[in-house]
Amino acid sequence: MIRVICPVVIALLVALITLAAAASDAPAESPSATTCRSVASLKTISLGWYDSHRCRHVPAKIYCPAAGDTRLPVIVFSPGLGRTRHDCAYLGRYWAAHGYVSVFVQHRGSDAAVWQGQFRKKERLRAAFHSPGNIRNRPLDVSFAIDQLERINREDTPLGRRLDLTRIGVAGHDFGAQTTLAIAGAVLPGGLTFADSRVKAVIAMSAPVSLDRGSPSRVPLSAAYGKVDVPCLHITGTNDDGIIGTTRAHQRRLPFDHISGTDQYLITFRGADHLIYAGHLIKRLDTGNSVYFRSPLQRSSTAFWDAYLKGDPARRSWLADGGMDGSLGWTARIERKLEDNAHTTATVGRPRLDLP
Repeated sequence: MIRVICPVVIALLVALITLAAAASDAPAESPSATTCRSVASLKTISLGWYDSHRCRHVPAKIYCPAAGDTRLPVIVFSPGLGRTRHDCAYLGRYWAAHGYVSVFVQHRGSDAAVWQGQFRKKERLRAAFHSPGNIRNRPLDVSFAIDQLERINREDTPLGRRLDLTRIGVAGHDFGAQTTLAIAGAVLPGGLTFADSRVKAVIAMSAPVSLDRGSPSRVPLSAAYGKVDVPCLHITGTNDDGIIGTTRAHQRRLPFDHISGTDQYLITFRGADHLIYAGHLIKRLDTGNSVYFRSPLQRSSTAFWDAYLKGDPARRSWLADGGMDGSLGWTARIERKLEDNAHTTATVGRPRLDLP
């Protein structure tokens, strides 16, 4: 009985303490702070793009401020395996409220249609994850979405007047994190490359890693990630084991370890599992929401975008000099690569600091 109850109690304590930390971590305003718009001042746009070259539909959902004349940085989001353009809306709304146009794409062939109403859901999802077509089409979908935004940007429309396509970021979870790293320059299984030079910074949440040494398509880690040269925020958790893939929690850090470029950050949340990004907490304590980790995810990701898409020096210093460490407290471990390839720092549990 003790062995059954203890893990549950420990997980509950972690969740409650994390919630308390997030609630007490309201950012202090400063001249460089990003103004947060109310949710009521945001709007969503659903689009059904079609790529005639690949005969492929690419649905998208856009979150953006409802009004304004300023051109805004753009974030393209790639959802995880079995997910849709409607997932992780809490991130899309939050980023839009802080001055970004958030574009959430949906990848046919590896979205919810793979498993909804189907028998043997895990087998179908596993097949979709390993499908060469899906591995190839996902980064092509992201680049196609940027192509469409460039087309919209040339048109005299309200949305077209809002896009600053000199400042594009890409983010993704799970299969979407693999897609994101590919856009940043990572080499995918089979030697596939899809780097898009229009992208200036990326966020990879729970990136899967190919470690099957017997697979002829496997790429050594140093070769897979060695060419990534854009700023990247890597996010994972201590319980971030794969549900469909074989990547274990401690292996999620491997892209960070093998990227030789600088401006790399790794956040490892204590007690966080693979589903927190999509709206779940811990598998055995699934509450249907991610309130315990949602605020830290929103705040740290937005600080990263502010630093590398908006070029905010205060946010960049906050990331580099320990502000994020103090803000997250003991609930997360922060590691970073700055200035040179050999310099990596890790800090835990500094005094809480307000986000600039």
